[in-house]
Amino acid sequence: MNAPDRNLPSSENAPPEPAGAASGRSRTSADGRVARGLDTRSRLLEVALRLFAEKGYAQTSTREVCVAAGVNPASIHYYFGDKAGLYRAVYLEPIQQLMVAALDVASAGEAFEATMRRTYDAFLAPLKQSDEKTIQILKLHFREQAEPTGLVGKEVVSVATAHFDAIVAMLGRELGVAGADDDLQRLATCLIALAVDFLTRADWIRRIAPRLHAGPEAIDRMAQRLTVYAVAMLAGERQRRAEAPEAGAGAAPRAGPAKDPTDGRASTDGRT
Repeated sequence: MNAPDRNLPSSENAPPEPAGAASGRSRTSADGRVARGLDTRSRLLEVALRLFAEKGYAQTSTREVCVAAGVNPASIHYYFGDKAGLYRAVYLEPIQQLMVAALDVASAGEAFEATMRRTYDAFLAPLKQSDEKTIQILKLHFREQAEPTGLVGKEVVSVATAHFDAIVAMLGRELGVAGADDDLQRLATCLIALAVDFLTRADWIRRIAPRLHAGPEAIDRMAQRLTVYAVAMLAGERQRRAEAPEAGAGAAPRAGPAKDPTDGRASTDGRT
């Protein structure tokens, strides 16, 4: 048997470790693995967002994502399950954060104007970040609308429905309407669409009306204008209901009493 190399430290001759040193190494090693794991996941999300936004879901392969991210091909399976899971994470994480923020605002019970201003601020906040990632997120959401993948419906619908219901309930309080009739839902749809369209079509709007996206001040101005439009829409609905209270929920105004077609007017055969 060879003699031990005296130049290498042996466990017998090594100085005793301070208490907790071994567990400290374990924590350091574990923390390092967690950090590397988070970095790998983040790189996959970043690269997948760019490729999905540029090429679409069907035209993007998992191999292409892994090569561009510089990670092991098995990483997608480990972190997301499969390509569909990766797409859902890329698509849903930003929009769920936005929708939860908007839901919190709509559920706070504030007055209509304050609620709508805070709602529009929440929806348009991403537009203040004119970085490439934000642009890619908006492109991806616009692409999903134009070319639905069928992979993200349920998750979006659940939080979007809760937000929609909160807006309808607020409108009911403002107008003194018990329950959600068709016209409350029409108005809620229009109020939300004002911000959603400006957000999801940002790349297109930047091309035809660039001044509307000329920095954070322009976005704040848009949120303020949308609030003014929202107040005007509510006033119009309040007036419509006051002028036709007998019309009922979402029904067309009832026609007035029939008139004699010859009353005060010339007949078709020339008699008066």
